[in-house]
Amino acid sequence: MIYPQSFENKVGFATVRRAVSDKCATAMGADICSRIAFSSDFDVIEQRLLSTAEMLRLITAEDGEHLPLGEVADIRPMLASIKVPGTFPPADSLPPLRSTLGAIGQIESIFSVAREAGQYPRLDRVARELTPFPGPLRTIDRVLDRFGNIKDSASPELAEIRRALAAAAGSMASAMRRVMARAMAEGLIDADATPSMRDGRMVIPVSPMHKRKISGIVHDESASGKTVFIEPAEVVQTNNRLRELQMEERREIARILTGVADELRPNIGEILRALAIVAELDFIHAKARYAIDIEASMPHLSAGPEMEWYHACHPVLLSSLRAQGKEIVPLDITLTGEKRLLIISGPNAGGKSVTLKTVGIVQYMIQCGLLPPLYENSHVGVFDDIFIDIGDDQSIENDLSTYSSHLGHMKQFMARGRAS
Repeated sequence: MIYPQSFENKVGFATVRRAVSDKCATAMGADICSRIAFSSDFDVIEQRLLSTAEMLRLITAEDGEHLPLGEVADIRPMLASIKVPGTFPPADSLPPLRSTLGAIGQIESIFSVAREAGQYPRLDRVARELTPFPGPLRTIDRVLDRFGNIKDSASPELAEIRRALAAAAGSMASAMRRVMARAMAEGLIDADATPSMRDGRMVIPVSPMHKRKISGIVHDESASGKTVFIEPAEVVQTNNRLRELQMEERREIARILTGVADELRPNIGEILRALAIVAELDFIHAKARYAIDIEASMPHLSAGPEMEWYHACHPVLLSSLRAQGKEIVPLDITLTGEKRLLIISGPNAGGKSVTLKTVGIVQYMIQCGLLPPLYENSHVGVFDDIFIDIGDDQSIENDLSTYSSHLGHMKQFMARGRAS
């Protein structure tokens, strides 16, 4: 149990949470970070801490593997959109899908090799259920080029349509050049005039005074009204053919994408499970990167209450002072069953509140599964409850003085302590 509800803000853990979240490579990992929670279950705490310590070793080893977490996209909305047979994903969703499935395969391979070598057993508990997706990757690679576009070879029909499109576009360009050369020679359009597209039709810019001298269809005019855009009669049929071929191309691409969705659909459940695993690995990776920043390490962990800390630092204060080019003053603290009270006295601005907050945040980090800023020869334990009373909580509205507010907190401590 944690008391009061404002505990995280009082000890500065909200800042730690944001710092870890910022180090997540995926939105899914950051979402897990937002749900970091205190636990008093030794097995849970041990798994969280040891998996983070293993990730720290993995990313700091000279020959350590690089986990391609930055290549993982949140493809869950796209997968949800193709669950119904007959639906298909937009073409621009295939590159992030391909990148994500490729990254999952690489991560799975890294941990498979580590598993054979007997490395990172705690991380392996997380990564063990990862599976690669060679089938869906082959499907995507069959239709997608390295630039993220649908290949001409994605189907024979698409190849034929695109050949026809290229031929029609060539005919259109030749016809437009002839029309414009003739119009320029007759002084109907400017010498630097160029064709443009209006509503999917190729048009030329013409002054309104000459618009009746060029046979064709007026499609638009400029905002100033000084230019009209005419589709010359000579290219109307070619334009029509181009539009027809473009619609055929869209229909064929939709058919191809429907086939891709049909092959992906049986794998959706496994892909979603893999995404959840990768998100957890991303979160652990972010915790390990934060541990590097605050010089955290894995201390000796006991199932019961224990506190023998060496070189304990408040992580937020450590980062703040370092940014100012200053050094923090670390704490060595030992409390036992016999010596379980520590009285701190001293002048204002002497570090009393910082000491209390350091104890609170370090123990809270441990039980949230974050490596603490302690020397590794420290001994830490698990507590069922953490109660704090730091700062001035007087309330004018409730006619509560500072001293009365402290007494109120003490009353809560006693009541909650007896209840637990």
